Amino acid sequence: MKILMTQDLFPPDVAGGGETLSLKIATELANKGYEIKVICSGDYKIKKYQGIESIRIPINRYLMNFSFPIIKKYSKDVDVIHTSSGNVCYASYLASRISKKPILCYIHHIFGKNWKVVRGPIIGSAFETMEKFYLVRDYDAYVFQNNLSKKIGVDIGIRRDKINILTPGTEVKKYDYKKKEDCVLFVGNFSMDKFVAKIKGLDNLIESAKIMKETDFIIVGGGSYIEKLKTNSPDNVFFTGPLKDKEIVNVYNKASIFCLPSLTEGFGITILEAMSAGCAVTSTVDIGQCGNIMSSNSVNQIIKNIRYYKENPRVTRKYGLENRKIAKKYTWGSFLKRLIDIYDSIITERSEI
Repeated sequence: MKILMTQDLFPPDVAGGGETLSLKIATELANKGYEIKVICSGDYKIKKYQGIESIRIPINRYLMNFSFPIIKKYSKDVDVIHTSSGNVCYASYLASRISKKPILCYIHHIFGKNWKVVRGPIIGSAFETMEKFYLVRDYDAYVFQNNLSKKIGVDIGIRRDKINILTPGTEVKKYDYKKKEDCVLFVGNFSMDKFVAKIKGLDNLIESAKIMKETDFIIVGGGSYIEKLKTNSPDNVFFTGPLKDKEIVNVYNKASIFCLPSLTEGFGITILEAMSAGCAVTSTVDIGQCGNIMSSNSVNQIIKNIRYYKENPRVTRKYGLENRKIAKKYTWGSFLKRLIDIYDSIITERSEI
């Protein structure tokens, strides 16, 4: 099977977890013998990255929907197009219709009405309209990664019968369940601006830390807004900067509580990583973890859920151990089988039209 993957960014260019996940998917598919080609923005001199062939267009990632002619050219010789929500999906959709190739839209992020919360009523409405224009199309299939993002998708008009829920795999063996430290962990991405921080509820978490002065909070992530937050955060908040590989694994291993109070998440890969390390989790996003799901990301809700864990250490340990067990069920083998089944299904359906 020949697969064309279209992304606005692809490693080594990374802004968040979506790029890393896409590389993992491409690599796992290639290891199984599938022919993968990626179209993305970036340095055109990079023809391959970790064995994955790429066609990189030297334009800003936010302009990738203007790459239609190139996507159209390469779509003619593939069996299926795998695109991602955002800055390249509409061009990929148009190319798929002209080339008569099936297309899967993988939802890495979707905001719906939350655009108005983070961008204001006027600009937010424009972004909300644009997102709906890009995503509410006749894609052959969609992949969502949690029920929160699926609900947003249905609310903006995506057909339920086109939706599939897939949960990426994890490598639990990378993490150790060691003696936990009494702290709350938050993990963001490498380039946290005000918009991303708002989506992930980081401002509210910092406000919660100001009230819970007896509790240490560890904030992982980089970017301009993180630097601004450092100047207005209490002494019980510790900023590590961006971490990866063994450094981030060690932080997960130490933390007893993981908190992600996001307005929305395409998946919530950091939740799965925290589960793998045996953390008790509190989040607005439910990926099947054992723990307290927040009904909102308000300061009061964050404080209530964290204090519950603090006041019930046995429950915290129990949930952490249970999460580690649950995480072991999220394998790359099962994920890939489901994904390949979806490819096969839409290829068959498209051939019968």
